Amino acid sequence: MAERLLASTNQMRLSTAVFLTVVVLIVLVLITTSGFLLSQGLSARNKPSNFEYAIANRALAISIPSNAKTAQNPLQQTSDILTGAKKEFVDHCAVCHAEDGSGKTETARGMSPEVPDLHADHIQKLTDGELFYIIKNGVRFTGMPAWDFPDDRIWSLVALIRELPKSYPTK
Repeated sequence: MAERLLASTNQMRLSTAVFLTVVVLIVLVLITTSGFLLSQGLSARNKPSNFEYAIANRALAISIPSNAKTAQNPLQQTSDILTGAKKEFVDHCAVCHAEDGSGKTETARGMSPEVPDLHADHIQKLTDGELFYIIKNGVRFTGMPAWDFPDDRIWSLVALIRELPKSYPTK
């Protein structure tokens, strides 16, 4: 009987310790978050920190389904495909990404997080399937919308993104 009472008391102490630890962690997160918000706010003029970028990039990476990551562009990369994609890009994407894909536009200047330079290694290292998924579904909490284009139009944009560093080499 004494052993049961002792075991029950130890179990209650452990439960209390776990509960208090969780409460303290939640309070620390709330204090840190509110301190951040009070000091910097949510203004788009404040660029995200490297920590925020790391969290956002990781969240994006894990949000893309594995079958989407492995998808291959079914289109042959012809001059006709690229010409049509360039028109789509200028009509729909260049307002933020610029015609050369650099992301240096008047609209992009006011966005946070920043519009990515499509020539950048971390963009060019994305698989065709990842690029397709991002264009088709957009990226929440950024300015990247989801596009309801037919799949072949999106695949042509993926092909164009692959060509941007060749067509517009960075200086």
